Amino acid sequence: MSRLEQAARTLGLLAPAAALLLCTAPAFALTYGECTALVDKSPADGYNAAIDWTKKTDDPAAQHCAALAEVALKRYGAAADRLNRLVEQTENPYESAALLAQLGQVRMLDGKADLAVQAYSRAVKQTPNNAELLSERARAYAAMGDWPHAVKDLDAAVQVEDDNAELQLLYATALREAGDLPEASKAIAKALALAPNEPANFLERGRIRLLAGDRKGAAEDWKRVLSSAAKSSPEYQAANASLKALDKVK
Repeated sequence: MSRLEQAARTLGLLAPAAALLLCTAPAFALTYGECTALVDKSPADGYNAAIDWTKKTDDPAAQHCAALAEVALKRYGAAADRLNRLVEQTENPYESAALLAQLGQVRMLDGKADLAVQAYSRAVKQTPNNAELLSERARAYAAMGDWPHAVKDLDAAVQVEDDNAELQLLYATALREAGDLPEASKAIAKALALAPNEPANFLERGRIRLLAGDRKGAAEDWKRVLSSAAKSSPEYQAANASLKALDKVK
């Protein structure tokens, strides 16, 4: 996977906002695709090209490509400022929400979860009942240790997408961290019903079971993770560490 693809997957910078914004390509020199390809090959060269492009046109595509380059260069503050300016110039609420979601993701990369919450909250206001936005804001709340707000957002998200196994897993984790083990058990049961072979679900159920006093059940879940997950995966490493810790406390 290329650097640009990694950035796009992390930030969602190529869709949907890019598709909404980039309706036309400038005829004089550079297209958005050419600009992002250059960012992928050389972020510094891509940035310079994008900045030169911004001087020749008011096309938001140029600013968006420059933001991509700034992310690739880890200039997160500058990228956030540029995205925020794009938001202020955008009248379409769906375009605005998509850009605000990207702004939230950049703030998270910059370690500023509080500012990420602000960006996501603006996005949620633009497009309510958006499960993806709610779950992203929940992640930001979680990074702040604000589990009650994370639970609230994930509760709303699973109401919108009750067949989303990943959301159910996140919901179970937030409920466990908030201390609501009965509801956490219900959520992880739903996650397992939707994705019965997902190691992360068994890892989480083991954690919930341990806190509920079921050491045997927790060990069984973590052993199942070891038998199904790749040894290099975070789930395997976490389950292995949990089992070792469990063995030390008889």
